[in-house]
Amino acid sequence: MLVRIAVADPLPVFRHGVVEILRDAGFEPETPDDLFGWVRDEQTTVVVLTLKSEADWRTLEGLRRTASDLVLIALLEEMSVRDSVRALRAGAACVMARDATPAAFRERFRAVVRGESVVPVDVLRELTAPATDPAVPDEPSPAERHWLRGLAQGATVGRLAAEAGYSERMMFRLLRDLYTRMGARDRTDALIMAQHRGWL
Repeated sequence: MLVRIAVADPLPVFRHGVVEILRDAGFEPETPDDLFGWVRDEQTTVVVLTLKSEADWRTLEGLRRTASDLVLIALLEEMSVRDSVRALRAGAACVMARDATPAAFRERFRAVVRGESVVPVDVLRELTAPATDPAVPDEPSPAERHWLRGLAQGATVGRLAAEAGYSERMMFRLLRDLYTRMGARDRTDALIMAQHRGWL
């Protein structure tokens, strides 16, 4: 079966590695600069997309809206139930660790091409669990907890951004998204809530 594949990752060496793994498995992947333009092509089938930043998550959601029949494979920097569920709900057909072995990557990729998906049991349980009380916010990730602890200890947003490798503007956005997800009005409210819930 002929499958058209795009690989998107910010690191050229990693992108090249994924391309070579797929070539070894008998596929011919591409690395288009304009992913949305590539997806609009009628022959599009599979996109392998690394999710490292909120912009990557927005790309995932945008790709799903662009082509409903597109098969999306999400590569996560850190595998967690929360992020796996988020990726699957955003439209990914498969979620893998970005540092998966070539053999594991090929196995899951072949499953997706066959129309199957491998989902860890804990992720499946979370996906099928009854809806939780929306008044109880999602717990912040370990990185987000680190940011909250830093803010509580007086760190500036600029310092947090430098430590995390983001621009200050992006860090402001990430923190604003975190506060919103927590149900907090602002930084002070978020820190009070984080202290109360034992996240600091």
